[in-house]
Amino acid sequence: MAGRGLRLIARAGLHVLFVISVVLVVRGVLELRENPALTPYVERGEAEFRAAVDAAMARAATPQRIHTLIEGYLNETPRDWIALRAVEDVAAERGIPVDPALALRISAAWDEDSSMLAKATACGRCMFDVESCSISETLICNVPISFTPVGDVAGLAQEGLNAARGRPVDTLNLTLSAIGLGATAAIVVTEGSSIAVKAGASGLKLARGMRLLSPGMERWLLRMGDEAVDMAALKQVRWPTDLPCVFNRAPVAAIGAAATDLWRVAEATDPKTALRLLPHIDDANDARRMARASTALGPRTLGSIEVLGKARMMRLGIRLSDLAQELFAGLAGMVAAAISFAKSLGLRLLRGGMRRLA
Repeated sequence: MAGRGLRLIARAGLHVLFVISVVLVVRGVLELRENPALTPYVERGEAEFRAAVDAAMARAATPQRIHTLIEGYLNETPRDWIALRAVEDVAAERGIPVDPALALRISAAWDEDSSMLAKATACGRCMFDVESCSISETLICNVPISFTPVGDVAGLAQEGLNAARGRPVDTLNLTLSAIGLGATAAIVVTEGSSIAVKAGASGLKLARGMRLLSPGMERWLLRMGDEAVDMAALKQVRWPTDLPCVFNRAPVAAIGAAATDLWRVAEATDPKTALRLLPHIDDANDARRMARASTALGPRTLGSIEVLGKARMMRLGIRLSDLAQELFAGLAGMVAAAISFAKSLGLRLLRGGMRRLA
């Protein structure tokens, strides 16, 4: 009798599980039908994102991983001191000692790269050829031109002259220069301030000259630049006040939003780190995600990306939505109940068959 009672309770539990599972699935499907824009993933909050990254770093930041990364930076030409220092910070934060022999190599390499002669030679070369600059040299030697109206005026003048003479126009250079000067302020619609838009645009132009943009980001910016400029209107420009008529609202606003995201990264970390993170950004959506990650992690952003890899760290910024969790739970419950029903039915059929045989 006791065994029969337990079986009845188990069977009733299965029925309840099946009903609850069906309710969860039906409710989820109805919500999706009413709002097709719902997605299975949502972005984590800042505190939740930091906790997820901390947990991943606790597993990934091993002494071997730290040693391998630092050795790789030391063997590069030029050496990537920004990433190397970021990984050293990870080691210090995690209490991971750097091998003494490796520490001596780091010190010797730093003395070599930071000597007065090395800095003066590199800076002189950088002022005349931005492609030859390291990030640190750029911010010391090239910023006086790149982040002031001088560079933007020169960009507008150069592309205006090209248009007047029938030569190819670099529409991206034209658009970034116009944004930097504020000539498109009336049509750049972003959540950031005009300072953020202008500084971010200058940073994008500088990064492009240094070939720091990823292929994906450069393709996206070039496409937006082509869509932003009305070439027929450009050829009719006679005065600076005519410039806003040259640009189309949507693509300029998209570039302005990406520029603002770059500024947010720089604010959360520092200008050098922001430029160093640019090769990890493949499009406008990536720029927005990087800005969110930098706001949550601050100066730890680059070290986390170097140790975890960009794809893994960005995945930590999202989680399953409550709706998706309900749907999966409902489906799992339905499958579990169906398997149990099938198992129970199979046992009953087997017992009945054995009794008939007996």
